[in-house]
Amino acid sequence: MRRRDLVMYVGGATAWLGCLSVAPATVRAQKRVPVVGILLFGGAGDPRDTGIVHELAAIGYVEGRNISYAVYAADGAIDRLPKLVREIVAISPDVIVGSGSTVAHALGEIISNIPIVMIVVGDPITLGLSNSMSTPSRNFTGFTNSSASLTAKRLELLRDLVPGAHKVAYLWAPESPMTTARGEQARTAARALGIELVPLPIMSDADLPVAFELAEKERVKAVLVESDALMVRISNNIIDECLVRDLPAMHAWPFEVRTGALISYGPAIADNYPGAANYVDRILRGAKVADLPFQEPTQIKLAINLRTARSIKITVPPSLLARADEVIE
Repeated sequence: MRRRDLVMYVGGATAWLGCLSVAPATVRAQKRVPVVGILLFGGAGDPRDTGIVHELAAIGYVEGRNISYAVYAADGAIDRLPKLVREIVAISPDVIVGSGSTVAHALGEIISNIPIVMIVVGDPITLGLSNSMSTPSRNFTGFTNSSASLTAKRLELLRDLVPGAHKVAYLWAPESPMTTARGEQARTAARALGIELVPLPIMSDADLPVAFELAEKERVKAVLVESDALMVRISNNIIDECLVRDLPAMHAWPFEVRTGALISYGPAIADNYPGAANYVDRILRGAKVADLPFQEPTQIKLAINLRTARSIKITVPPSLLARADEVIE
């Protein structure tokens, strides 16, 4: 199978600001509309072609008429985030929309007085974004993807798919602010299932060949891919490495299966966009962040790609297929 362009729901914007280069004061004077800053970790496609923009349009927000957007993307470079955050602060947006724990951490390090809605984020309490899920204590709210049971379930499903997988490579991002919590969850789940984890730290896609060579030397039978934004950013490369080596891998997001991953278990990020748009709308209408609770995923989906299974010579058990919410034939 050949690589395909990754459809990124977590990050779908390039870091261009050409059409937004007018000075913020001038923009406000001319258009007299609220400004929404959007900060994304990745970067691909049209900056206006983001889920949050589409959902806000669906409830009546028209750019240039009653809303203005300033879209920033880090193109997967963590060290760019502080500079982008400062640029967002400089335009004094009415609300900021972000995606991913890495982005949330960068925003939280600098901003304390602008409402922030996260499309998806890890445990806000672990990240220090709030003292409470139900009553946000800082300027953050949004939709979480964090649950200790998710990591355990992914490993359990991977074992069901590959019964002999007693040794599993664990791809993780050391720079992720959720690394410590998720790593402990993975180790605890692996011990309970009798699985030996082989941790493979990844800083960029350049680390993947060496990591997978080590996985081969360790004779791992499967791969567990962490749900971090970096892993989504380089998901296509991970998929390619697994295809070349006939390695079954468990991913975190359903959309990764549509781009060639074998199996995933987790929430669909696209389901969060309507809720995030609603939160932005309510904030623009005067609602306080403290009145907008963090929300956990209501649907966790199992997705399986049978084309990939055939390619790497894996037979998916009928019992697992029967439980799948989405099957790619």
